Amino acid sequence: MIQRTGSMICPNCRKLINVDDERCPYCNTYRPGLWGIGPALRNVFGVHADVVSMLVIACVGLYAISLVVDLQNVRSQGMMRFLSPSSKALYALGMTGGAAWYSGFWWTLLTATYLHGGLLHIAFNVMWIRSLGPECIENFGKARFFSIFTLSGVGGFLFSNVVGGAPTIGASAAIFGLLGALVAWGRRRGGVAGQAISSQMWMYAGVLFVIGFVMPGVNNLAHFGGFVSGFLLGWFQDTRNEGRWVQILAIALLVMTPLAFAISIYHGLSILALPN
Repeated sequence: MIQRTGSMICPNCRKLINVDDERCPYCNTYRPGLWGIGPALRNVFGVHADVVSMLVIACVGLYAISLVVDLQNVRSQGMMRFLSPSSKALYALGMTGGAAWYSGFWWTLLTATYLHGGLLHIAFNVMWIRSLGPECIENFGKARFFSIFTLSGVGGFLFSNVVGGAPTIGASAAIFGLLGALVAWGRRRGGVAGQAISSQMWMYAGVLFVIGFVMPGVNNLAHFGGFVSGFLLGWFQDTRNEGRWVQILAIALLVMTPLAFAISIYHGLSILALPN
């Protein structure tokens, strides 16, 4: 919704200004209201937006969909494979990997984060999203948190696809990105508090890396790529405020993700039609 008149908070200096100001009278930012679109952009990741719950609901919902679209081939062999979607369903919804990447299916870098291979897999990842999400939001803000989560997943999958090529799904690359971003934030902040956060996140990352090498079927390349991506994103972020370009990037990623699923499903319908 476009707001032509009234007041808003400048996205740069956080002071009250008019929506239609050509420049902020305090910090001189050009068109802080983005011709009336600025307030609407800020509302998407505003005070009342629960971004962590949004991610959890997306992961759980898409896991349920991946079971339903090919229900007759759902597997439940062993604890790690309990309620595991079929490969056809995962490919149709956007599982990534070397084959998908080299076939030009770029959108799977976005979709694969929200797909999971079993009940234990999604439960573990949801737990970590809920654990790390509030910490990241407190230090980076909601829009930056969503961007770090999304782009870390993209970075992790891209690294895995190019170096290894194994078919990959799951939010763990993005979760490693959150760990990397918090490590970077702690190092940049310094002091006792910064060192404590950095050390704690290093410990979590180390434990999860070890678990990844012990458990079968874990894509450690994606984890590594996600961690490095998150660290770089966290290191170069200006955490003083969430300006309009931070908001625009987050909203662009928010729009691109369901679009990526739409493209994936369009291409994947033929896969679901294949005989078992």
